[in-house]
Amino acid sequence: MDAEEVAKPLLNYVGAGLSVVSAFIFFFIKSEIPKNTYSVDTTPLMTEHVTDEAQDPCPGYSWVDNLSTAHSRIVGCSLAVISGILYGSTFVPVIYIKDHSKRNDSVYSGASQYDLDYVFAHASGIFLTSTVYFLAYCVTMKNNPKLYPEAVLPGFLSGLLWAIASCCWFIANHSLSAVVSFPIITAGPGFVAAMWGVFMFKEIQGQQNYLLMIFAFCIILTGALCTAFSKV
Repeated sequence: MDAEEVAKPLLNYVGAGLSVVSAFIFFFIKSEIPKNTYSVDTTPLMTEHVTDEAQDPCPGYSWVDNLSTAHSRIVGCSLAVISGILYGSTFVPVIYIKDHSKRNDSVYSGASQYDLDYVFAHASGIFLTSTVYFLAYCVTMKNNPKLYPEAVLPGFLSGLLWAIASCCWFIANHSLSAVVSFPIITAGPGFVAAMWGVFMFKEIQGQQNYLLMIFAFCIILTGALCTAFSKV
């Protein structure tokens, strides 16, 4: 891929670095989530004579609940890093095609330079991949997947919001270039998620956590401004 240049590279480096620092600060914010322990009080007094031995004695209970707090944090952070690496490469195919469209000897010669033209292919690829993952999960669970009906409708709504936000992101990439838009857009969701944890789920409490969040927000804002002004 061709290198993308900005008018003030130093500000861009500072902005990207501050985004990384803000993400690192969020690791120190401790959430207080009660353990989903299985209580014997929920066991019925009378049961049928024939029971399915393979049935899960505690519905909704998973292997994650058996992990200690330290192990849960390690697993969660590791999965977040892997997800971030995949998430960070999501626009690589689009940028690659756009860069090679300018070369006559490339198979992508003459491809569109407008980012919104790639939204349908982008979303279709994600839909097909998630379908394959779900089918593999069903096979692994021997056609007995654990589904949560309460999450189906919110999941569709979340996907709709994500599609709208992705369209806006493609427009931002086209107007500002990915080297500017990516650090700005990726830094904000962490703070928004933290706000949900504070006001909606009440999982983030305590003066120390609040101070860390305010400090992280200031760093996010500073990094976003540095990245934005690097283009000027």
